[in-house]
Amino acid sequence: MPAWQWRWRFPADTGAPATTSDALRRLTALGRTRSDRALLGHALGKLDAQHRLESKIAAEPNLAAIMTEFVTRLMDAFSSLSAIRGQAVLDIACGSSSSRSPVTGLETSEFEPWMCRLLLELGARPVGLDLGDLADEAFEHHRVDLGVPGALDFLATESFDAIHESRLFGSPEFRSAHGPAAERIRRELHRQERRLMRPDGTLIHSDGRSGPGTTSRQVRGSHADTADGSAGC
Repeated sequence: MPAWQWRWRFPADTGAPATTSDALRRLTALGRTRSDRALLGHALGKLDAQHRLESKIAAEPNLAAIMTEFVTRLMDAFSSLSAIRGQAVLDIACGSSSSRSPVTGLETSEFEPWMCRLLLELGARPVGLDLGDLADEAFEHHRVDLGVPGALDFLATESFDAIHESRLFGSPEFRSAHGPAAERIRRELHRQERRLMRPDGTLIHSDGRSGPGTTSRQVRGSHADTADGSAGC
């Protein structure tokens, strides 16, 4: 993790309670306005109370970098965190409590469904998709094998304001099960993203596509998947 991520000075008003740990204060300080910091501080406090975020960062410090990445993606995509409220957001391969580290092969908190959890606390309506265990999560979720053709066909066309998809192709479980078919699956996911996102929706992140804030119009006009179905990424 770049050292600069941890060396900023906190603003006078970070939006986090005085008792918040340094790790959560650093995350809260990512907010670009006072109102964003207040929203973020409240959301992170809820994640800590419900999912032990602080202790999990202490045990696995790279989780802080993952949360930093997710918060930054949301701010880049929506400009203001308050704009997320009420948005229907699809998180493809959202992670689960049974996910394993691609480095150690052991279960890890790094791959829990933190983006969906964060979206829920920010007032969005997240829908998480994963093959792992999501049974105890408060957000809408579906157990889906993304390697099966048509796996997302049950979702209605143009039913999401935003889509997030990342780290699927780095998953050891996914590589083990679908390695030779990875490129076909990538093309299928990108086709489904175009179908599922509403006009002027937002692509928060998608492996092999443009960065956060890409609109559905840009996705539908992208050369990432060409007309003949061949990959361009």
